[in-house]
Amino acid sequence: MLSELRDSTAELHREIEEENAAGTIMDHSISIAQYKNLLFQNYVAYAISEKEISAQLVNYEPSKYKELEKDLDQLNVPAEIPSFSGSNFSCNSEAEAFGAAYVVEGSAMGGMLISRNLKHCKKLSSIENHHFFNGKRDSLKSWNEFKKLIESKTFTDEEKTSAINKAKETFEFFGQVFRQQFLNS
Repeated sequence: MLSELRDSTAELHREIEEENAAGTIMDHSISIAQYKNLLFQNYVAYAISEKEISAQLVNYEPSKYKELEKDLDQLNVPAEIPSFSGSNFSCNSEAEAFGAAYVVEGSAMGGMLISRNLKHCKKLSSIENHHFFNGKRDSLKSWNEFKKLIESKTFTDEEKTSAINKAKETFEFFGQVFRQQFLNS
């Protein structure tokens, strides 16, 4: 199932990576205002998606948006979800939740790469602790647990299709969020 999800969403994954401000971390040019907006965008996307996933997957622990709340709090940015076009994301079955969780949990690997570059961003040097982009190997723990869980599950063809479609929709949802300018510079 993992390889089917990966293969079916590869192009969308690349598009989303190009759409957000993480590239300004990679080239070390990000400003505090850009970083605040990036964190807030991630907060919105993860808070909405993790809450939907946890409503369908009994043992799912939403944690990413909570780390983002800590980052926003230390930067004095209120963690309140605004209404915006496209904010009606939902998971209506376990299979859909697995598809969405694939996107959410898989993001940990990209977060590790981003975290290594944060220390080189001079405009962010006043930030002592990064909670979401923390670079700790523990961040991969939930991805590894998710991989074991999804590989242990048997999916019908209909469930596979549902999971793949929801993974695509989740990438598209993240893209919609990343196109929003929530905070004024």
